[in-house]
Amino acid sequence: MKIKRFILLTILLPALQYAALPVADTLTLYAEQLNHYFMFGGANRFRAEFGKVQFTGRIRNASSVYSETSRLKTQSDISLDGLYLFSPQWRAGLSGKYFLFRDGQTYHAYDYDQNRLGLKGEYRKQGYRLTLESGYARETRLGIRDPGWYGGMELSRNMAGLFFYPELNWDYSRMGQRENYTFDNRVRFCMRNTEAFRNDLSAGFSAYNREYYVNRNADTEERINLTAYLENDLHYRFSKNLALDYRMHFSGSSDGLSFNYDQEKQSRTRELLGFENDIRLRGRYGAFKGYLGFSNDYKQSRTRADNPAISLPADYIFDKKNILTRISWQLSEKDSLSVNYLGSLLYYDTPDTNNYDDRDELTYSLTPAWHHRLDEHSSLTLSGNMFLHHYVYLFHQRSAQNHWNRVFALKSEINTQIPERIHWNAKQEIYANYFVYDHEDSAFVHVQSMVFRGISLQQNLRWFTGGRTFINAYVFFRLEDNGLLDWERFIQERSDGKYTLKIELMPGYRVRRSSLSLGPVFSYRQDFRYLDMTNRIESYHSRRIGGRISLQIGNFLVFSYRLEHIRQSAAADRYNQSGNLRFNWIF
Repeated sequence: MKIKRFILLTILLPALQYAALPVADTLTLYAEQLNHYFMFGGANRFRAEFGKVQFTGRIRNASSVYSETSRLKTQSDISLDGLYLFSPQWRAGLSGKYFLFRDGQTYHAYDYDQNRLGLKGEYRKQGYRLTLESGYARETRLGIRDPGWYGGMELSRNMAGLFFYPELNWDYSRMGQRENYTFDNRVRFCMRNTEAFRNDLSAGFSAYNREYYVNRNADTEERINLTAYLENDLHYRFSKNLALDYRMHFSGSSDGLSFNYDQEKQSRTRELLGFENDIRLRGRYGAFKGYLGFSNDYKQSRTRADNPAISLPADYIFDKKNILTRISWQLSEKDSLSVNYLGSLLYYDTPDTNNYDDRDELTYSLTPAWHHRLDEHSSLTLSGNMFLHHYVYLFHQRSAQNHWNRVFALKSEINTQIPERIHWNAKQEIYANYFVYDHEDSAFVHVQSMVFRGISLQQNLRWFTGGRTFINAYVFFRLEDNGLLDWERFIQERSDGKYTLKIELMPGYRVRRSSLSLGPVFSYRQDFRYLDMTNRIESYHSRRIGGRISLQIGNFLVFSYRLEHIRQSAAADRYNQSGNLRFNWIF
């Protein structure tokens, strides 16, 4: 009974609270395993004008409850501005913000709240928007309450089709002896001379500093981060049939932490350098089209500390190069072929000679596909995939873990879309994953190599049986097995397997954009292990029987609820519930 009352309150209280607000609001509720654990939350944005006074606000909440121990974790963020319009360009007034975080899961060790109240001014002209604000602030962390002040500035330009876009976001606060700041500055240049040329160049620099208490004795830690980046997106068309796309991103950051270690103030700094680029040459000739591309992802990490006794994460260099290709051929009005290829080489290096994670990784992926339109309503797609991945450690201390991962898959998909009559999607797949170590003994003696095989079938059906009635049906079946593998002889010694079956049947009724459907749901899973090649025994089973209801009223309300009775081996029977509620209300 307590659980039912709690569920009702989580729905009604936010609804009553938000219903009094004068514009648009949204409430969401998501709950999983409602017998033990609840998650719920809400979001609301509103705006109202009374003559020359404009009110804007936002309310957000995310909470979770562990019902067995009644521990609550919640995060709330509330803001409200009341501005007076002095002119079409200039408005000013009061601004308030409140942030609350309560963590009952850690017995309130990380509880934190902050509130602000101050003056705010906003100036708009020729697409620019400049905002200034400052006032009183107060923070509470670990039971220590610090009063102080804050200031902020924001600059943006939001008109489409312009060449120059500056953005600035600055926020500073001082609470007692602690100071926190955020500085985020970026600039963007958009060049579009003709339809054949487009280039977007942007650069930015950000910095933030956080100084916070780590215990109730008012000891503090300080974290500072500095990041700079440059990125470019270029499109150039050489001719009607040939074009070049190039994307580049470069960034460098420094993350420093100052903390107490062995009763002394110490610091640790991590520097990260990153460079990504992707260049592709796209072409079209008759019924053929495709691209040839090269991409590179490079990262370098370096960490240092004042005290050599401080434990640090390993430095590394990550360098991954890719060759990408796609070719498609329109055979006829009903048939087309496509082939995707990826070749990749990863180089991972750690400067520390005592770290043996250094390795190379070589990857190949090939995906052919044939698409055929059966008629105006139906289509068929046949595809396959070959994925080969070689993992090679460079030091002999870990060379025994060198291995190949070979994955092969065949897929088919049928789609039928007849408006107001039937929507049907059928997917079939057979796959195998061979995990093969480079160095092993003879067949099935100290063998670690494994093979994983499976087949899956899935059916999704929506049948419109009448003007307002329909039936949704879902069927899924999967069969899998695992075993030891001798790749050279290509034989398997099966060790275990399982199969899974899921069925849902949901008759429904609809009126315009609203619908209601409900029906039974069923799923069954059985795991087994092999005593020899032919004989097996059950190791686990699970059966779920229940029902599901789904309700949608336009864009105003969406609700779904599922209740299942679970019976499984080596466990007591139980009921599992899950639900989702969302509504939007515009006054």
